[in-house]
Amino acid sequence: MIVLLDDVGFGAAETFGGPIPTPTLDGLAKQGLRYNRFHTTGICSPTRAALLTGRNPHAVGVGAVLNSASNHPGKSGILRADAPTLAEILRDAGYATSMFGKWHLTPDWETSPAGPFDRWPTGRGFDHFYGFLGGETHQFEPTLYEGTTPVVRPPGANDHVTDYHVTDDLARRASQWMQLQHSVRPERPFFVYFATGATHAPIHAPDEWIRRFRGKFDDGWDAQHRRTFEHQKARGVIPADAELTPRPAELPAWESLSADEKKVAARLMEANAGFLAHTDHQIAQLVRALDEIGELDDTIFVYIVGDNGASAEGGVLGSWNYFAGIHGLAEDTQENVARLDAIGGPKSYPHYPSGWAWALNTPFQWSKTIASHLGGTRNPMVIHWPARIRAKGELRSQFSHVNDIAPTILEVIGSKRLPAFDGTSLVYSFDDAKAPSRHRSQYFEVFGHRAIYRDGWMASAFRGRVPWRVLAPFPHPLEADRWELYDLEHDFSQARDLAAAEPERLRALQEFFLAEAERNSVLPLAD
Repeated sequence: MIVLLDDVGFGAAETFGGPIPTPTLDGLAKQGLRYNRFHTTGICSPTRAALLTGRNPHAVGVGAVLNSASNHPGKSGILRADAPTLAEILRDAGYATSMFGKWHLTPDWETSPAGPFDRWPTGRGFDHFYGFLGGETHQFEPTLYEGTTPVVRPPGANDHVTDYHVTDDLARRASQWMQLQHSVRPERPFFVYFATGATHAPIHAPDEWIRRFRGKFDDGWDAQHRRTFEHQKARGVIPADAELTPRPAELPAWESLSADEKKVAARLMEANAGFLAHTDHQIAQLVRALDEIGELDDTIFVYIVGDNGASAEGGVLGSWNYFAGIHGLAEDTQENVARLDAIGGPKSYPHYPSGWAWALNTPFQWSKTIASHLGGTRNPMVIHWPARIRAKGELRSQFSHVNDIAPTILEVIGSKRLPAFDGTSLVYSFDDAKAPSRHRSQYFEVFGHRAIYRDGWMASAFRGRVPWRVLAPFPHPLEADRWELYDLEHDFSQARDLAAAEPERLRALQEFFLAEAERNSVLPLAD
């Protein structure tokens, strides 16, 4: 069982010190392992490609989000056929395979009912697919496919739009599929890939879940940033000597907002909190289903809390319709105040303010798409497998990456089919918290934002464009980027830039980045 959430920052879930209750994640963590140095690619499609293939995303053709695919060799948006997916390998090994939720690995020009279908989930190893193909969908009125057939969502309890939510639908169908497999062929193992649309915009949740958080965020993102940092230390999910990184100068202080702007911003964050809490509640259905068929203890359950950091694409003030902000169109604050109670409901298409994204990525700098900094690329992960993992409730701090998941699972099942992975199995970490990291180097690149990690050190180059100005030009050419240097072994939050003190080390890492970029089809760099 692999669960992958969408656009959730390191500091969002309560399990990792955040403000949003995640009791399902808590329960799995208490009987499993928490990973606090797990990394994604910084953006959606590349993370999914790396997860399913165990490879670096550019090396398999998906170095960019599918919506911005190009003729760049590493960003074609076509997942290479010679890179087998985990589903293909497991199906060949005798597993029943299913995928529920967000795919986002089919080129846009192949996502119609006319196909071709070889790059749909059912063409890449999944016996069964129920979900949506693109990067997002309306959570109350989703665009759904079953297999390769477009389907209309089922009715809600009273056939009203707000009686239905796609995350609940996905969880029920995944649970029913597991129960059916176990009933008909109990001897056959199964693989479920469950990828939610939550909490990617649009921020949609049932009203009763949003109302649970009324007033919880009225003191703003600066206060929440500090409070989350304190909770992270108290829970032991970050080291005692970790430093809190400051708010970027490009983001306003909470106190600089007007009273009405604060009111809208707080309600948007309440909707987001309801969205994540509701999602974690639906994942409990999967846990119950496994328990009811007697397979929970002997199922490796991987719960990845986000495919990248929290998204700052909602704009400085947030938005009723986040596509307005992406296209540079201003919204009227008074109009948003007048429709405050509809935020998060089916008539809205909202996103929270960029300041909340920053707070949800505590203690790191920046956010989704900024692959140069950990706010974009570090996400929580929990692995639960009571039949094998004896160290219950412990923390693991080995450097790990989303491309480690496929080799981990294939080692677990003793597969004889082991492709050439870029990732490293994490099985070595299950029983030994102090085992040295085996994933020793990793590049990151999104929109020209780039970084290179090697043996505890990270060099980072931020392009200078803020993530909420998606269509704006970059302020300077790539060669003018300023590189930063961090000792992540002694600086968990990437807070102390050592570039001036260690120029030779920085130069060596820059050269290593270019070598890795060439090897993985990242070059030529393009933003």
